[in-house]
Amino acid sequence: MVITQNQWAAFTGGLLYSFYGTSPDLTAGSFNFEQFYIPFIFAGLAFLLNGAVFYAGLCFGFAVICKCTMVIYAGILTPVAWISYGNTPAIVFALTVSCVIILSNSIEWALGFWDAKSIKQMKTRMATTMRITKTKSLHFSICYEIYLLMKQALPIWIAGIAALAFYLVKSENLLLIAFTIITLSNIVFQRAFSRYHYLPWFALLSLGCGLGMHWVMQQDPALTIMVSIVFFTILVWNIKSLFFYYSKPTHPETLVQYEKYDQYLYIPRLGKILKRLMRMRGESGERIFVWGTFSQLYHLTDCPSADNFLHYTIGPWDTQDLEGFYDSMIGGIIKHKPKYIIKTFPDLDMQKLENVTGLKYTLLKVVLARFPVYRLESSKPLSTDPLSFPWQKKMEQMEELTQGEWHAPALNRADLERGKLTTAFKECRNLLRLNPEDREGNVYSGEIYLALNLPHQAEKAFEKAVELSPEWQHLRIHLANIKMQFKKFDEAIPLIQEEIKRFDFHVEDGFLNGLLFKYKGNYKEAWGEFDHIRRQFPDRHDCWEFCIECLVKLKNQDELKNLFEEARDIHPKKDQEWLHTKIVQALAKLDSQTRPEHETLNLYLKNNPENGILKYATASSLENIGNLSEAYALFAEIVDSPEHYPHIQANACFRMARSAPLKKRQELLKKCIKLNPSHQGAQAMLSETTSNSTKDIAETLKQNQPENPLVSIIVPNWNGMRFVGMCLDSLAQLHFENFEVIVVDNGSMDGSREMIEEKYPWVRLLKLPHNMGFAIACNEGIKASNAEYVVLLNNDIEVVPDWLSELYEGMERHPECGMGTTKMMFLDNRDVFYNTGDLFHSWSAGGGRGQGEKDNGQYDEEDYVFGACAGAGIYRKELFKQIGLFDEDFFIFAEDVDLNMRSQLQGFQAVYLPKSKVYHIGTATVGLYSDRYVYLCKRNDIWVFIKNYSLKMYFKYLYSIWKHQFNDIKYFTYRGQGQVLLKSKWDALMLLPKMLFRRFQIQRTRTMADSEIEKHIITD
Repeated sequence: MVITQNQWAAFTGGLLYSFYGTSPDLTAGSFNFEQFYIPFIFAGLAFLLNGAVFYAGLCFGFAVICKCTMVIYAGILTPVAWISYGNTPAIVFALTVSCVIILSNSIEWALGFWDAKSIKQMKTRMATTMRITKTKSLHFSICYEIYLLMKQALPIWIAGIAALAFYLVKSENLLLIAFTIITLSNIVFQRAFSRYHYLPWFALLSLGCGLGMHWVMQQDPALTIMVSIVFFTILVWNIKSLFFYYSKPTHPETLVQYEKYDQYLYIPRLGKILKRLMRMRGESGERIFVWGTFSQLYHLTDCPSADNFLHYTIGPWDTQDLEGFYDSMIGGIIKHKPKYIIKTFPDLDMQKLENVTGLKYTLLKVVLARFPVYRLESSKPLSTDPLSFPWQKKMEQMEELTQGEWHAPALNRADLERGKLTTAFKECRNLLRLNPEDREGNVYSGEIYLALNLPHQAEKAFEKAVELSPEWQHLRIHLANIKMQFKKFDEAIPLIQEEIKRFDFHVEDGFLNGLLFKYKGNYKEAWGEFDHIRRQFPDRHDCWEFCIECLVKLKNQDELKNLFEEARDIHPKKDQEWLHTKIVQALAKLDSQTRPEHETLNLYLKNNPENGILKYATASSLENIGNLSEAYALFAEIVDSPEHYPHIQANACFRMARSAPLKKRQELLKKCIKLNPSHQGAQAMLSETTSNSTKDIAETLKQNQPENPLVSIIVPNWNGMRFVGMCLDSLAQLHFENFEVIVVDNGSMDGSREMIEEKYPWVRLLKLPHNMGFAIACNEGIKASNAEYVVLLNNDIEVVPDWLSELYEGMERHPECGMGTTKMMFLDNRDVFYNTGDLFHSWSAGGGRGQGEKDNGQYDEEDYVFGACAGAGIYRKELFKQIGLFDEDFFIFAEDVDLNMRSQLQGFQAVYLPKSKVYHIGTATVGLYSDRYVYLCKRNDIWVFIKNYSLKMYFKYLYSIWKHQFNDIKYFTYRGQGQVLLKSKWDALMLLPKMLFRRFQIQRTRTMADSEIEKHIITD
């Protein structure tokens, strides 16, 4: 408007910037410095062009406050203003800018932000920022970034650059020329490591389009109309192609288009998983440390940081300014010992971190196959405080800590490399569900399928990967290799040719030629190709294997023996053992006409008795000829070996199980599955063994049902087809004799009721007409029992054989206790506690003692606890006669908390019995943090304190109660479950009269003082 005095030109420029300048690609859904200083620099330009140098100075001064590097505008524009307007205006302009900057810094100085510590932090921040800018040039193409930006805003690039250049040449406006040069220089000097750095350029292009509109409107009307139609046609086409992304900025397709899926797809999911994990383990609010630029994880998990958010940079580590980074990171980790470390970038060496800090972290899980989560396992004192080292020593350590070559988010193959194929597949599948277009994820999926020996699925995965990433090297090689396995040579050869055409000749082409020779039966030529690559790259184990295969076909024993000798130089040791075993098996096969294969294998084994893989091959050979005793002995040696061969040891367990007696067989099969959860043979055999065993036991149980059992085990069930069979099978294995099992079915519709009737005739089945809730199901089972003790057991629990015996004997030892609780472990993580007795928090919420902790013997002693978890607790029948049954209005969740509190008020104690053990899935029926789960938990928590707190306790814990109520509002609103939470509170208040009447009954008959109850209450 200032330049042209044309309101339509101004409107055009402003409208274009309001659209393109708010691109989801550029703004990234968050505020950046550019969004603050751009209005100031363009307002300053407008004032400067109009001669209002004082106001221009104010604007450029405020721009410097937003981002200090903007001082370059004032510095360069001052002499230009001198040329354009003379001495006085230029001095006024410079003084105004200076005064704003001085005033701003004076305020900061007065507030204490210019002390030595702040200056050091500022230097560190600048040093880290300068190094982070390198990541773009290290790993990404800036030219490609500019291409993508041009593609998404092509109309203003074409029209804006042309019009701006035309106007600058024609008008010779020094101020506008200088402003344009400064803007472009800023982008170059910042290295534009983030796309939002191009926002000033987009604003300048929009200004150019406005100038172009002004020029067009001054031309012949016919030319004006024609140019306008062409421009607006291109503009409408461009806007139409982008409209989906603008209208749905957080849609997965939008995030993929702008490559923002790490920040907006993966990190929020990681935050939810971490928060749920920490809550389940009772670690909410613990400190964590995030390595990488995704500091929003601290907010997503509601966990404080272990440092001060100087959380990522790269080398070279060659300046004292980076000492502050070391002090923040290493000092924070040592001081706070964060419970978890999450690597969102791969370039941090955890072993070196242990050496520096004395803290040992173990890999817990690689979430979404991208983010390794490490949990603190142990710590040891340091002889010297690392923070006392000279800065040069600190920089040496940072160099060692960050040796990784990749300094950006990337896939992590740790689960695949450590043999956890099932976990790797699950996490990769979760990744591709979030983003089917993830290029690395599709490649990783193909690799996992190959490891699982599923070549057809691997072929599809690599085809998708090639489609998504045609410019990636080696993908066609993997795909061609698979296709040749299926004899699809007509599809494999074009892939090889395309690879050579794109990337010239390289070693992999010789490998593929070797594969072609091998599949065509030309073994001599194939061996020549593979042997050439093997000698160049000794770690290419696939070439070693193909060499062995070709030499067997050629019956060339001499070359095989040469290979055996050359393999002695292979490292690591396990790779050497594997190659030696493959070669010896090949020699044994060729020698089989003169002596049995097991003799050849045994001959080499005597010379190398530590080779566990060769030992397994020898044992297998002995088993094949019927020498089971010697084979069994060798398999046992492998299983007991201190060397860690998880897959070999798992297979050895399976082989031993095939000839072992029933009880031993089950133990071996379980051990096999623990070592290799994806071992299908062991799973099938264990299922068959358990089924046959269960049938025999079931028949015995049916024939010997006690008339007056000592214990009634009550199992509520609702649509538990997935796991109730596991629960009942384990109950059939109990060593305890005088017991009955009562399954109370809540109107299941999934076939579990019929399955129980058919497969478990020894179970008493009580059929409720519909899902009446856990509390009613428990009550109906208790009413149906005539036993002295009642045990409540969730249907997703597996018990150990002596579980019930230990519970019963424990209660007999503790006549003062009305209930007992068991050692409950996670079913899928059997050395991690789920519950060792119920806790009670002052804000009226239960909790599991020890939840999430690894079993190191810390809960091996009997102890009094607040109460028993109704998932696997034992109760005296007289307890229910005195305090009443479960409150049926609770439906499910917190009904046992309420019962525990009522029990405490009546003077009954609860005992933890550690020798009784169960394995629990947890919230299997309802689902953790589902809407139903949130509604029931948060409604029932209100009723617990209304019924059981005295007025004195209510006022004592009032702050705690309301604090957590507001925290719930904040958290569940953030999760999108605010309405669910509000409904839970409203429905809780709707039954307030009924709960107050029950409160009156409970408080009237209580026998224990508040002081006794408060001993069990955990306050915050």
